[in-house]
Amino acid sequence: MCQLQTPEVSGFSSDGDVLIGGIFPIHDPSVYPDNNFEKEPLPPTCQTFVYDYYLWLQAMVFAVENINRNSGLLANITLGFHIYNSCRMLRPVLEGTLWILTGRAQPVLNYQCWGERQPAAIIGDSLSSRSILMARILGLYRYPQISYSASNPILSDRIQFPSFFRTVPSDDYQSHGLAQLVMHFRWAWVGLLAEDSDYGQQGIRLLQGELIKAGACIAFSENIISNKADKNALHITQVIKNSTANAIVVFSFDPDLAVVLDELLKQNVTGKIWVASEAWSTSTILSTEKYSEILSGTIGFATFRGEMPDFKKYLTSVQPLRSSGFIREFWEDAFGCKWLDYNTTLINSGYSSGQCTGDENLESLEMYQNDVTSFTVSYNIYRSVYAIALALHDLSSCAPGRGPFHHGSCADITDYQPWQLLHYIKNIHLQGSTRTFFDRYGNPPARYDVVNWQRSRQGTFKQVKVGEYDSSAPSGTTLIINNSAILWAAGSKEVPTSVCSSSCLSGFRKASKEGEPICCFQCIPCSQGEISNHTDSIECFTCSWDQWPNENQDLCLPKTTEFLSYEEPLGAVLATISVFFSSIPVRDHVKMH
Repeated sequence: MCQLQTPEVSGFSSDGDVLIGGIFPIHDPSVYPDNNFEKEPLPPTCQTFVYDYYLWLQAMVFAVENINRNSGLLANITLGFHIYNSCRMLRPVLEGTLWILTGRAQPVLNYQCWGERQPAAIIGDSLSSRSILMARILGLYRYPQISYSASNPILSDRIQFPSFFRTVPSDDYQSHGLAQLVMHFRWAWVGLLAEDSDYGQQGIRLLQGELIKAGACIAFSENIISNKADKNALHITQVIKNSTANAIVVFSFDPDLAVVLDELLKQNVTGKIWVASEAWSTSTILSTEKYSEILSGTIGFATFRGEMPDFKKYLTSVQPLRSSGFIREFWEDAFGCKWLDYNTTLINSGYSSGQCTGDENLESLEMYQNDVTSFTVSYNIYRSVYAIALALHDLSSCAPGRGPFHHGSCADITDYQPWQLLHYIKNIHLQGSTRTFFDRYGNPPARYDVVNWQRSRQGTFKQVKVGEYDSSAPSGTTLIINNSAILWAAGSKEVPTSVCSSSCLSGFRKASKEGEPICCFQCIPCSQGEISNHTDSIECFTCSWDQWPNENQDLCLPKTTEFLSYEEPLGAVLATISVFFSSIPVRDHVKMH
């Protein structure tokens, strides 16, 4: 008889009167090994520490500490947290969710061992597919969940996901906005690239419909295999290389996209226009000098930025010797050093810079030279924590007899049910630098920054805001772009083109190519006696009876009227003959009468 092995739970916590659960992908997984089902499969490993994810985790800790210092919010109540490392994989997400629900690393369903301090709500996950898995479980218990990055439209279904909320807009809005962005630059011949997750597939399906509706054509649509991007990166590269489409819209997270970009680098495929979804538009992984030749001039949507005052100061004040293992791991990755323990030596550690001391200068790191106070996903996490804190504050401030529950009753902050907190989360209304609230589907207002990737002097990228998309703005003003602020590849100001066929000039008409999309056509000169007077004319038309075409067949000119003067000899002779012959019937008429 065999038995399933349960891996050790990976996470850390801070105690408090009320706890908040968090599920974050602190690492990226290695590429999954192929399993032949003849022996025990090798477990996927969490091996790559990712700076972006570290920021997300720290944003939650920063928000909790800020709230605990705020005497006007949850007075005399201390917030704590339990954070779990999902490693961007489904199984750890499930394990982490059950751990937070039950209080045990090896959970017993429908039993919980937290006593009276079960986490109030869960913040997570980043990916839609993992958030959906969490939401199906948590929804059974009406347990509040707030995602900071899951944008799949299906999560708006309150029947399937009654306790799910998010601080990132639904992809319904993003797809519509990205289609507007593409058409703003007149890119009619577009390639689509999406990871094969719920996020990628739903987003690209909606976008494709919006683009076709707007009159654009799809040159190709390819999928990146999630967590196995190396399996088809070569195929995708060949498709991009052979396509005449210059504009490529990508719905993917940065780790999987990076594998494809690495293959494009190998084959020196450049000159493409990359249009980014919010999942990678501010990626620090891709903003390095390594990808500068490929991604220069990238444009896309980023979640609307809000400010987190003193966040950078907080990040640079971290003390690794008094912090969790994740902080020490970040320290090793950032400074190239190694923390030594009793069985580790510098010789076998593989680190050339020596032993970590904890005295290294965080402010000297290049990653801290950017404006980390307004990182979009980190800010969404920050807002998620504050949303839960505000709901808890409202719950604790309830006046007996005026409560929202049976006979005006209130919930007890020390002993309440998840569905009671859910009621308050549904009704919170934040006021601040951005007006944030949840609609009846658990969604915030749809507002995005339009960012352009511009190279810095160091060769890395900075994401410069060049516009804004606001779904609630009046028609015709939802997308605002500052064209003069955009720098395309190599610093060019000229908008690049992405068309299957160049426009037909006046004097020509468009004729479709058999078996090709409508955006691919040939230009045929107008027939003799016909003109077309605007570009991309579908048909030519004939001039009126008193006009004829000019030489370029783009204008009708009046015909020249020619006549003989009476003063010319030929004119005088013809006039005389006409008068003579006209007089004959007159003479005959007189004789008859």
